Amino acid sequence: MTVLTFAAADLFVFRVVKYLSTNPDNKWANSYEFRANATGTESDLLTAGEKLVDFEVAFHRTNVIFDRILISTWEADSVPYDPSTFISSTLTAVGTAAISGDMMALNTCMSVARIAASGRFGHLFYRGVLLEEDVEAPAGRSVLVDRAAQQANIDAALSSSGLGDYIDPFGDTAVQMAMINKDGTQVRKITQLRVQGVSSVPLDHAWFNRTPAP
Repeated sequence: MTVLTFAAADLFVFRVVKYLSTNPDNKWANSYEFRANATGTESDLLTAGEKLVDFEVAFHRTNVIFDRILISTWEADSVPYDPSTFISSTLTAVGTAAISGDMMALNTCMSVARIAASGRFGHLFYRGVLLEEDVEAPAGRSVLVDRAAQQANIDAALSSSGLGDYIDPFGDTAVQMAMINKDGTQVRKITQLRVQGVSSVPLDHAWFNRTPAP
């Protein structure tokens, strides 16, 4: 399996790496999984990657800098080194959601569920999204002030970026967003991204693949 050409049912991981403009040394990544619907090439993966970045840019704040996107095959890194198993592209994008007031700390994330037709939800945790005005704690636990408004932001980002076409049952794209288990034997198509609330996630948590090497 390579990222240069691929066959139906091949599996891929996309990682979008970001940092705050005020702290470029502290990078983090959000990871997504995709399954090929048909044969394709590197350009199909790059197109999906562009839409994924556009999606994130739409709801991240203006102090979030998009550093690079990494696209790799599901297979483990090979020995000896095989450059055809991954793509690393630098980015120049910046979040477009305005900042009013103060940002929440980076360990306070907006939680978005990846929903499939069956089975448990997966989760995406987004740093650099929530402002203090977006969060309240009426019973000592942080919740979103207006979850419907945050969902509207996600839905609008899916539409404007075109990433919604990569989520079942929309579109007929070369690859489709999925949830894949640890050994790749179970693949479930994503049918929806649904805002869940606020989660406190350590800065070095494995969900973010730790801090990528510079």
